Amino acid sequence: MTVSAAKRHPFVQYFADLWSGVTTTCTGLRLTLRYLFKPKVTLLYPEERPAIPAGHRGIHRYVEEECLLCRACEAACPVDCLVINAIGRGKDRMILNFDIDYAKCLFCNLCCEACNPKCLVLTGDYDLSTTKRDTCLIDFAHRKTSAQIEEHKKFLEQKEAEKKAAAEKRDAPKECGEEGNGSN
Repeated sequence: MTVSAAKRHPFVQYFADLWSGVTTTCTGLRLTLRYLFKPKVTLLYPEERPAIPAGHRGIHRYVEEECLLCRACEAACPVDCLVINAIGRGKDRMILNFDIDYAKCLFCNLCCEACNPKCLVLTGDYDLSTTKRDTCLIDFAHRKTSAQIEEHKKFLEQKEAEKKAAAEKRDAPKECGEEGNGSN
């Protein structure tokens, strides 16, 4: 209450408060009536989906076949929400899991910017609603069976043995040539 309102007679103050309430209600009703005749902006969400702008940062899309396993995305992530486990390197790699923990993810797009072959991008998908924290951890890699993993490990061992044999074969003539040159 203002000082001048305190000096008013109670009977006068009653009608002043009554008039103030009526004018405030009319102002609110005028605003409501203005929006009553405009087009609706509310969507019935599950049935109607909003239009997503082009620059929206939603759920990641990962193309495992294009991944070089450089781990640049994992290094660029500021909150360490990316975890990559793999066997081998280069063309001989097998990605076991490519996990993104959306409970930590900031959707900052740094991982996608660091990805040189652009096998990791942010899409327009946005629905991450869940009731359990465990479902926030999503594995984007294709599931491998234990038989596939063992077969790949044997393949890598065989390839490593072939590399060692080729290196020994390359180095062997040099050693023989050095001994032969030393005896002449």
